[in-house]
Amino acid sequence: MLVRGVALSVVLLAVACGGGPEEFDTSPLATRSNTLSITVEDQVVARLPSSTGAVYGYGEYLPPGYLTSTTHYPVIIHLNGAGEFGTSTTEADLLNIVTRHGALKKIRYTTQGKTYFGEQQVMVFTPRAATGWQPAEVNAFIDFIIANYRVDTTRIYLTGISMGGYGSWTYAYAYGNRLAALAPMATNIGAPGPTVTTLLNVPVWGVHSFNDGTSLSAERSWLLGVTKNYGQNQMVGVPTPSATVTYLFSASTHAWTSQPGVVATGGSIARLTVYPGSAHDCWTQTYDNDAFWDWMLSQQRGSVP
Repeated sequence: MLVRGVALSVVLLAVACGGGPEEFDTSPLATRSNTLSITVEDQVVARLPSSTGAVYGYGEYLPPGYLTSTTHYPVIIHLNGAGEFGTSTTEADLLNIVTRHGALKKIRYTTQGKTYFGEQQVMVFTPRAATGWQPAEVNAFIDFIIANYRVDTTRIYLTGISMGGYGSWTYAYAYGNRLAALAPMATNIGAPGPTVTTLLNVPVWGVHSFNDGTSLSAERSWLLGVTKNYGQNQMVGVPTPSATVTYLFSASTHAWTSQPGVVATGGSIARLTVYPGSAHDCWTQTYDNDAFWDWMLSQQRGSVP
């Protein structure tokens, strides 16, 4: 569990730098790139910061039809783990890094993945951070995406793995009311403790392996920050599983229940899927399950499950 004062100081500094969670511009002209040329759709490309002016280099997928339409599209933003931190000097290197995990991996390397995300008509962006995820920088990146791409701002989805799971949580602590859904996985650092008020009415799905060190408590502690919005002040109890279990939290009953397997259906405001075993990589099998993406893409900001 992260020490409360340390975590809060980091988050409050991020809020101060980012202007606060309520203060965002859906068309921030200051982040618009004058040199960004968008000419490729239905394949993954990599963009270096030197060619875009964005705070990060990033991988990009735009669905078929993007170039000839005027549609505003939902967007998935994926934050990778510490193994992907660093600085790329070539687009080829950046492309290999940002497609190691998540939706861009599925799109680049599998026909099924490319077909699925193309049919869903969703944009996907995976940034690469040099040393870690700072909430204000992630927020600036989202501002950049909104300024330069046609984004449906009611359908911005954030997911992350390991240190990217922690980055997703800390971003949501400051700016969660920008999101339509949040899905951190294998989060390795715990929550600061207070209620995550920015995630009121934002569906959250955490994923973890039961014996992944002691970090399951990190995921549970962050989820406690969500359920405190609804009067539940106790962490969800997770006994040793013999098979995959999904815990579901109801905003109306203020209680956790459980069901076997990976449960992507229903109107639970929060859920936690726990796999048996000790694998840190709980994300590959989750991202390979289209039901997870169906759940995510069905969410819209402003609607209550």
